[in-house]
Amino acid sequence: MQTKLFLLFLFCCSLIFAQKKQSPFNGELLFTAKRIIPADSAKENVLIYAKDSLLKVINFSSHMGKQELIKHLTKEKSYLLLETTKGKFAIKTDYSKAQDTSLQYSFTKKMGSKKINGKKAKKLEVKFNDIDKKFTFYYYKDIDAKYGSAYTTFPGLVVQYVIPTDHGVYEYVLTELKQTNPPLTLFMIPESHKRVTLDEFMDVMTKP
Repeated sequence: MQTKLFLLFLFCCSLIFAQKKQSPFNGELLFTAKRIIPADSAKENVLIYAKDSLLKVINFSSHMGKQELIKHLTKEKSYLLLETTKGKFAIKTDYSKAQDTSLQYSFTKKMGSKKINGKKAKKLEVKFNDIDKKFTFYYYKDIDAKYGSAYTTFPGLVVQYVIPTDHGVYEYVLTELKQTNPPLTLFMIPESHKRVTLDEFMDVMTKP
């Protein structure tokens, strides 16, 4: 009888821990990146502002320059903000296609952890389908993966990871985390930007 009660107690405890959810995140995340394959001095930065279900992702790339993306996670909408010689645009992007898919990679949880930016991060092993090499990733278990700019289906926010591109493989590491309450205006499309679809944007840019 005591054994049955003990097993029931363990089962109830497991349910409690299994039902624990990640809390909404509000704040700033700054990632720095370097190219590791082939290794050189090329740099990138990603600055993310989060406010519950709203995200603003700002990429600073040596190849692409500055790019800004606004996401509404609940409504599954996103807009790419661009400034061109023909005006300023908010281009509606296909949110579903921007999400990760298991067709490109697979991952396995591994034993081990390390401190990143002063906070414990757990270990993952990731294998890309078209690369004959396994990579070690790290993630924060208590912050939802959806607040990152990549690998949004992982068990937590990835804070050290790699992204294969046409220009090589880049390694990203979280270097700064601030828990703040960004203003709502930061996630609004500026009045100076015209809302267009991708096709409409291409039509404007190709006209003489």
